[in-house]
Amino acid sequence: MVGLQIKYFVLKPKSKTTDDVYAKASRKAILTYANEIIQIDEKFANDLIKWVAEEETKAVNLKDN
Repeated sequence: MVGLQIKYFVLKPKSKTTDDVYAKASRKAILTYANEIIQIDEKFANDLIKWVAEEETKAVNLKDN
């Protein structure tokens, strides 16, 4: 389990399809984390929030094959 203990870990926030549940869950987790740390590291939290917004926009605009 030592390999799992790192400072930051993000699981694939980029969607492969419009209904990629793993990417959606990752984005929700990132937002939760950002909201928890915003009082102590506002810039980092806002960067995370921006990243999620960008990935959400990309996911909405995906064309499923």
